[in-house]
Amino acid sequence: MPFRMLEYYLLLKQRYPDKTIKQMVLYVGDGKPNMQNYLETDKLKFSYEIKDIKDIECKELLESDSLEDKILAVLCKVEDFETYIFSLIDELLKLSEKQRADYIRKLLIALNYRPKLKEKLVTILEERDMPLTITEEMMKNDPFFKKAKKEDIIKLYKKLKLNPEQIADILDLPLDFVEKVIKETNSEKK
Repeated sequence: MPFRMLEYYLLLKQRYPDKTIKQMVLYVGDGKPNMQNYLETDKLKFSYEIKDIKDIECKELLESDSLEDKILAVLCKVEDFETYIFSLIDELLKLSEKQRADYIRKLLIALNYRPKLKEKLVTILEERDMPLTITEEMMKNDPFFKKAKKEDIIKLYKKLKLNPEQIADILDLPLDFVEKVIKETNSEKK
């Protein structure tokens, strides 16, 4: 990262020689940032700021007119996640189905950085029977849902001793996918 930031700095300085350049890396990971924010050699000293997005109050993003900003707010410090989600759902329900699906996809991508919040979102939607659909296509393309489906398959196979056809029927999944997961599970045992 320090080399990349130095490269960006040099490109910006070349393009805007009279401007003061302030660089910042916005950290969006789930843990605390622990990356180096400087580069020092015998002839060079270079540094930049690293800011953890979770330390940023999301109020400004939540009050924005932009739905993208409101979705991005999920990465910031959200005090009351349920209120945030209900507010976001109200906004999403005003959109056409196609637009809504696009924004839900963006929300799911952002939530990949907050897996615990993604689980909480799914729980809220299920418990409250919210009028918001996470489509099969979204689930197929999202690593969180792929993992959840695999875990469901394994549980049904190991604990209830169901066969692949029964599992595929119960979970509404393609039989070849269920068989593949079971085969992988059995090969891991060996």
